[in-house]
Amino acid sequence: MTKAELPALLQRALEIAIDAKAVGPVILHLTEVAGYTDYALIVSGRSDRHVGGITDALLAGLKAQGLSPIGSDGLDEHLWDLLDYDDFLIHIFYHPVRKHYDLESMWNDAPRVELDLPADVMDTSGLEGLTPPDPMPNFRGGSFGAFEGELDEDDPDLVGITGELDTNAVDAAVDADDDFDDEDEDDDFDDEDDADYDDDAPEAAVPDADDTIPPAPAGPARRK
Repeated sequence: MTKAELPALLQRALEIAIDAKAVGPVILHLTEVAGYTDYALIVSGRSDRHVGGITDALLAGLKAQGLSPIGSDGLDEHLWDLLDYDDFLIHIFYHPVRKHYDLESMWNDAPRVELDLPADVMDTSGLEGLTPPDPMPNFRGGSFGAFEGELDEDDPDLVGITGELDTNAVDAAVDADDDFDDEDEDDDFDDEDDADYDDDAPEAAVPDADDTIPPAPAGPARRK
């Protein structure tokens, strides 16, 4: 599948994320391997502030298209923001968290969409030295990649995590973004502000992740 074959609103979400200077975008086609959604868009940011800015841009930009998420997770920390638009999910990661959980490997049986984007958009090498958060945010479990009981034996820290969406958090975030416009987006993500992100997340060696997430089951029933 190519970018041109994606649903129009998912294409728009990708454009919004790139305009907000998200890097390393990946879109996985999940229809055949996950029954609850069709696509997952995964992007990286350089700090919690940057992740929050990307999320704000997506909420405002897609709302302008008449689309609001049915739920979200992680908006209180902005280390792994998750927006659920039913037909597609958007994962906005602080890059060390993305590397730690490695959703692309977890969904290695899901086809990747050919995005054909510029090299500078795909290049995450400038984020490789960022300091991982301590502690890591919780895994966004449940319908975001694992099911209740699936992870219990593999990682005790994930026991009971179901990944239910916080709809109140989404409503508050969308209301707070009513005044967000393109001019604000440009101001938040110009080159001069990139230095602020480095201050928020000083460079350090990234340790290897000790935890792994087991592969997700194939073909669960689509949620209602």
